[in-house]
Amino acid sequence: MFSFRIGALGVMLASDTVSARHYCGSNMTEPDKHCRTGPDSPDAQPAWLQQLKDDRSATRERIQWAGGVYDNPHLKWTQTAYIQPQSHPYDRFFYDSEKHEFTMERFLDDLKLRYGGIDAVLVWPTYPHTGIDDRNQFDFFRALPGGLDGFAKAVDDLHKAGVKVLQPNKPWDTGTRREPVDNAETLAKLLKHTGADGINGDTMTYFDKEFWDASVAVDHPLALEPEGGGNDEALNWSTMGWGYWTYPKIPAVDRFKFIAGGKFMTNVCDRWNKDHTSNLQFAWFNGDGFETWENVWGTWNGITARGGEKVRRVAAMERFLGGMGFLQSPDWEPHALGLTNPTDVFASKWPLDDSVLWTLVNRGDSDVSGSQLTVEVQDNTKYYDCYHGVELHPDEKGALSFDIEQGGFGCVLQVPADSSSQFTDFLKSMNELTSTTLASHDDTWDYLKQDMVEIPKVGFVTDAPDGTVLVKKDWFTFTTAGVEIEGGDDDRGVDVQFPWEDHPTRSHSHVMQLGPFYIDKFPVTAAKYSAYLKDSGYQPRDSYNWLKTWNGASVPPEEVAELPVTYVSLDEARAYCKWAGGRLPHSYEWQYAAQGTDGRTYPWGNDETQDNYPVLTTGETYFGPEPVTAHSPAGDSPFGMSDVVGNVWQYTDEFQDSHTRSVILRGGSNYRPTGSNWYFPQALELEKHEKYMLMDESYERAGTIGFRCLVDGADEHAVLV
Repeated sequence: MFSFRIGALGVMLASDTVSARHYCGSNMTEPDKHCRTGPDSPDAQPAWLQQLKDDRSATRERIQWAGGVYDNPHLKWTQTAYIQPQSHPYDRFFYDSEKHEFTMERFLDDLKLRYGGIDAVLVWPTYPHTGIDDRNQFDFFRALPGGLDGFAKAVDDLHKAGVKVLQPNKPWDTGTRREPVDNAETLAKLLKHTGADGINGDTMTYFDKEFWDASVAVDHPLALEPEGGGNDEALNWSTMGWGYWTYPKIPAVDRFKFIAGGKFMTNVCDRWNKDHTSNLQFAWFNGDGFETWENVWGTWNGITARGGEKVRRVAAMERFLGGMGFLQSPDWEPHALGLTNPTDVFASKWPLDDSVLWTLVNRGDSDVSGSQLTVEVQDNTKYYDCYHGVELHPDEKGALSFDIEQGGFGCVLQVPADSSSQFTDFLKSMNELTSTTLASHDDTWDYLKQDMVEIPKVGFVTDAPDGTVLVKKDWFTFTTAGVEIEGGDDDRGVDVQFPWEDHPTRSHSHVMQLGPFYIDKFPVTAAKYSAYLKDSGYQPRDSYNWLKTWNGASVPPEEVAELPVTYVSLDEARAYCKWAGGRLPHSYEWQYAAQGTDGRTYPWGNDETQDNYPVLTTGETYFGPEPVTAHSPAGDSPFGMSDVVGNVWQYTDEFQDSHTRSVILRGGSNYRPTGSNWYFPQALELEKHEKYMLMDESYERAGTIGFRCLVDGADEHAVLV
């Protein structure tokens, strides 16, 4: 097993990775002996194809291949699941936080409109939040609104629309709360409860057979889809995998699909790319699928209009022709001979009974037209350009002439004349679909604009409210950067977009005049929150994990009273501040109160002095924060704000775009599990912050997130410029 994720940390590979990969050059540091690039020339194709066949025979013998599990009725869907996005349940098209309900119809309608719809979806509520407290990966499903039953209803809605559902397994999550049984058994039971159809193996090269056996044991056989693609032996129980491919001009061959007689399904994944032409061309050439992943951990990398049109057309052909069995042909011949324009156009041949399909791609820099493919002319046979939906007529030499756009796709179908009527509707729909060129569709990529949610002022005071410190009016240079693990600080729009910025970005800097205001000296404690509950009578709509450590008792236990209140949602924190006569601070107000005007790294100065903040804890159980007074006054800020960093994260600004809501957390916490770099990062330094995705109360509540309130001073002329 190996661990890898494409991102700011690069790629981590273990020694057995090379023998496990089934594709070429996928971010690997050494050649893959199982890599199957295309032949260097048409003359080399016969010998090259024989090598593939020899490898298939030898591999099947070595792994004692008996056909795998492809014909299991629970798994046959995997052979035609061509379009599969990874989606977060907190995506605003997936869940409506105002109505408190999953909105599967809206989610699916949007994807159908933009690129023709999906066949499966990988639902991902876990990373990048795993490790913010001791909730394990499975707990994040339990924390979804309505719990597992609520998510099961969403799965049922997806199934009614013909969409299959996968959930992730994260083998690296070893440092949080432990389940009573192993991951394989836990997932089998969890997915049977939710009705989901398969498991995606995050960072996994392959799935061990125990995952298949565990699903069979609960009478809920699951599709297994490792992120790393798989290995030879696992072809006996896995039916899917991801493909992080590189894209030479000559298309590479999906070796696992070839070994499995055309039935294995790879979903090509390239989530940070803005141009998916090569991804889709290699998928079409191999009869494979594509991961239409756009919401990447809350960063929107949307498919362009032209890219969406390419997905729509490829998916339409694959769904119809794959549904007929062509793209699972055991006689699949990659880089088939017969091309008359071999320089830029490449083809796979898919024989099926007395018919043949060719899938072609134009890898050149210009449109190609004229004679493209030579066939052996047969009586009572019809030929179709199934991309453009028109009939073709071979010349006296058997040459078929048709057009393929630059970066485009070709489809040729040879069928008996007496069976051609079953293709009539499909050809008509493709003719309508391709009536415009791909080039006529806009290929402009742009950022998805974010808005910072207003934090309304609630009035101004001239005297310091009890428990607050004064932060005087002054000019402040606000400099901060998100510590998200993935996504470069370039043009992808990772992190958030402040009002003075043109687009989302990871790093931010702005000069502004702030203050005066009064901010809580300490984070709100359980004792103060208890007083609010007694006075307001507040009861949560959804009580999951609410005030988990003391359950909102009228008087919190003595050992909890002076701890920061945690396990409250963002809206619950806002409601408290409103009751107390204040509001949550903006991120820049929090930082100004913590840092002053000299740009110091920590509230007390530039040295990381451990005595001034809590020691970081780990372990499978989180035992909570320290009392808010534990490191005061030594750890105080220039304005006297205490317990600023390293005890609990603190809510500040909410940001929204049309797909994601998030809140900026400041200050870090005293807990992070060990065992993986993928756990929620810390941000103790005052010029760092983290982004936490919002969904609903049950999902947001965490044992390491608290808050403090702010009241505006009497000088209402402070400005943000």
